[in-house]
Amino acid sequence: MTVSRPGSARPRTDTNEQHDALPPTDAELAAIETDRIEWARFQGATVEHAPELGGLLVSHSALGSSLNYVAALRWNQTDVEARLAAVIKEMSDRGIWPSVVVCDGLTMPADIAVRLEAAGWNPVFSDRNMWTRHPAVVPHLDPTLRVEAVTPESALEAVKLETEVFGLMPQEVGEQAELLANSVADGTTRAFLLRLDGKVVASARLVPGRLVAGLHAIGVDEGQRRRGYGRMLTAIATRAGLATGHKLVWLSVIEANTPAVEMYRSLGYQPTFGWTRWVAPA
Repeated sequence: MTVSRPGSARPRTDTNEQHDALPPTDAELAAIETDRIEWARFQGATVEHAPELGGLLVSHSALGSSLNYVAALRWNQTDVEARLAAVIKEMSDRGIWPSVVVCDGLTMPADIAVRLEAAGWNPVFSDRNMWTRHPAVVPHLDPTLRVEAVTPESALEAVKLETEVFGLMPQEVGEQAELLANSVADGTTRAFLLRLDGKVVASARLVPGRLVAGLHAIGVDEGQRRRGYGRMLTAIATRAGLATGHKLVWLSVIEANTPAVEMYRSLGYQPTFGWTRWVAPA
């Protein structure tokens, strides 16, 4: 007997192909910016509304932490000098180096990067956010692979891999593991581990937001790269983000990391605004 697919069935498609998906709305772009700022809370930082600075103030107690900046800037053209002076004073009073984040197309005024450069500020970090509305299809790679949700008990394993992959401070492993354990316990974060023969080879975090969902800390063990594990876990986490009712999932990547950019593109992710952190001159 020949079995055929019913005419009403959806066609089989691989979302690696180009889709005519609607680009992010203004509200979704703003949500990506806000959720990315809020991600700092999961790393132990505080995020404060700072009307006098015209944005959100992110601060972390660790000496030399990169989680010290003012973001979500919506300044008037005539306010820039006064706002920068306020940022310098407030952050200097707290004993942290003044820093602001500029997001292409969102930060106001639009020429803020030019003004920062003219004032002697320097860009110290930049990457690009990417987005998708479609889950990708990847083949099963190895019969010994297992995907599991991170629990409070396995949070330490996830953080240990993140620390190795991203060159984080080893002395902070315990604190970061506790933060992850608490966030998966209260449901503010979903995280995933990919095991090969019982050993953790990849991990990723999914943070559902009010409007969009963000992927963070997608990492693969150095000795297990270029085997499709990062691709597989990204696809799984993306599907989980869309399955929770979000119409868009986003992530950020350093543009110079060509292999990672190409992998995300092959999974249907498209670039949107850049994120650049500027620091004040000495």
